[in-house]
Amino acid sequence: MEITVGIAGKPNAGKSTLFSAMTGTTVAIGDYQFTTTETTRGVSYIVTKCPHLELKHECSPKHGKCFSGRRYVPVDVLDIPGLIEGSGQGKGMGNQFMDSIRGASAMINLINPFNQEKERIPVDQLTNEAQEVENEIIIWFASRLGSEWEKFCRKVSHMNGPLEEKLIQKVGFFGIGQPEIRKILNSGNFPELLNSWGNDEMTEFSRTAMTVIRPMERVVNKGDLIHDTSELINSGLRVISADYELSIQRAYSLGLITDMDSIEPTPKANEKQSLALEKIRNEYRAGKLVRIQDVLTDLVKNRMENIVVYPVYDDGKWCDKDGNILPDAFIMKKGETALDLAFAVHTDIGNGFIRAVDGRTRMILGKTHELKDSDVIRVVSR
Repeated sequence: MEITVGIAGKPNAGKSTLFSAMTGTTVAIGDYQFTTTETTRGVSYIVTKCPHLELKHECSPKHGKCFSGRRYVPVDVLDIPGLIEGSGQGKGMGNQFMDSIRGASAMINLINPFNQEKERIPVDQLTNEAQEVENEIIIWFASRLGSEWEKFCRKVSHMNGPLEEKLIQKVGFFGIGQPEIRKILNSGNFPELLNSWGNDEMTEFSRTAMTVIRPMERVVNKGDLIHDTSELINSGLRVISADYELSIQRAYSLGLITDMDSIEPTPKANEKQSLALEKIRNEYRAGKLVRIQDVLTDLVKNRMENIVVYPVYDDGKWCDKDGNILPDAFIMKKGETALDLAFAVHTDIGNGFIRAVDGRTRMILGKTHELKDSDVIRVVSR
């Protein structure tokens, strides 16, 4: 399953810094509006416990990496240019900005807690600013949904199928499938007659799509400059430091640390560098900040309701044909089956599915067997 997480927010929120930290990609970073003028794509990772700890043999990931039993599973990340009021209606570079969101499975709504005078913004105002960004996205989605609505209604008026079969022709551009459309429809009171839909229905459909199907996580940046972050945390906001995350990424690339989780300095780090890394580590340990990888993992696994599954060739050794242990980690939707996994590995394997085998219990599994998080599965195919 392909996951793409967009980093959205107002100009000057620190999106480019965060993107660089998450992906190890060098992009333009500046303390001025619209540093990013076009969407940039990179690869980051969600983090989950690796089953190799049970096997007591190191894994060999084809993609991603593993540190001390913490498996880093790749997901795509988009650095989306800053949204301004009216972006959802095409103002400024709004159409370009909004179209880049179309491919996002979920979004991080990054918030700058300081105004232009470098003064702290009250929590309730931060919440309002976050809502403004989300409203622009909802307005854009609703405008795309409502475009040429009467023409669309005439086109599907002869269809006798359920409402989601008709709407898929309209919202398929956003990568939303029929099960997701049904989930949206079930969450509200939408008329069966599409030609009776108005602005309220368009907005409600869009709001549900962008909060339930394509969730947005509100994240406050620059937590390193805030003495006490408890008020933000108690308000349900996640607090990070893109600058700290970038420092950790650079320290790792320079060999000053060997593990981006522990942030433990190596002998290569001088005294000044060691003290700086120690300060960063202590602030995370104190609970003042959260790591962006933990935010990303929670968004992808919990908010989006996904699991990580490990397909293998040998269900005893948990390896592929070449002996590589747990080489693959697939992100799957909760509720998906052994047959879904077979098709995710390869279409031919799905078409030739015979059975699956649980790598832990060695039990034979049928095509309708529902997968669980951290499953190790062998698929037997013709």
